[in-house]
Amino acid sequence: MKYFQFYFLMVFCNCLYAQKSVKITYEQKIFYSDAFFSQVPSVDSEEFRGALRKPKYFELINNGDYSLFKSVNLKEEIIASNEVNTATSINTGTFIKPYKIWILKDFTKQSIVASSEVEGKEYYTEKPFSIEELKYDKKVKVIDGYSCLSAYSVSATNDTTQYWYTQEIPVIDGPFFMSTIPGLILSVESKKKQVYATKIEFFDKKLEFETINKKISFVTEVDLAKLKQEALKPKSYTDQFGGKHETSSTTIKSEN
Repeated sequence: MKYFQFYFLMVFCNCLYAQKSVKITYEQKIFYSDAFFSQVPSVDSEEFRGALRKPKYFELINNGDYSLFKSVNLKEEIIASNEVNTATSINTGTFIKPYKIWILKDFTKQSIVASSEVEGKEYYTEKPFSIEELKYDKKVKVIDGYSCLSAYSVSATNDTTQYWYTQEIPVIDGPFFMSTIPGLILSVESKKKQVYATKIEFFDKKLEFETINKKISFVTEVDLAKLKQEALKPKSYTDQFGGKHETSSTTIKSEN
């Protein structure tokens, strides 16, 4: 009996050793309140609600040295306006451009590089792995056949975020910037959003994926914030018929 247990353990360890990479597909749902949608002009609110409430999809690939978490299946949408156009005012609708997520974790340097786009130009920011203030409880839940443990954090506004992670897959990683939890995160739950794994794939080779593009500039997070603020300022332009116009931006406060 003891020999059988030892043999099973050896086979299990060899399987883990053979595994070189793992790919996880995540789905994210955000729960917006009526107060959030009250910021949108009522004439377009129903269409806007429908567009924002659609699930977002992400992919995490981990090959041991690096991992890349990125958004997939991005699709731009145009919500046709219900307003009546006039000779001097034409509403072409609401253009919704999905926010691109691209986060590269370097486990050898213990650093994270994230990509951001401002007015069609891409920038990188870099920061070291951070240690999240997490609390671990004794809750256990099975997700997709994997036994998961629980950790949670409490924000300054007293919102709780629950993380479910498994140690049955030999990877320490998770969606977005999380790098602290000792396992692979399969689900993140809070009252404002939910991110959960829908597919897990294993590979016996080290997967290669896109890393740093040398043509893209690195900026500090402070400089990136300034670039985003500058992009919101009105800009004047002249159309093909010589008419002068000015762009305007409306900031909708996020709840997440």
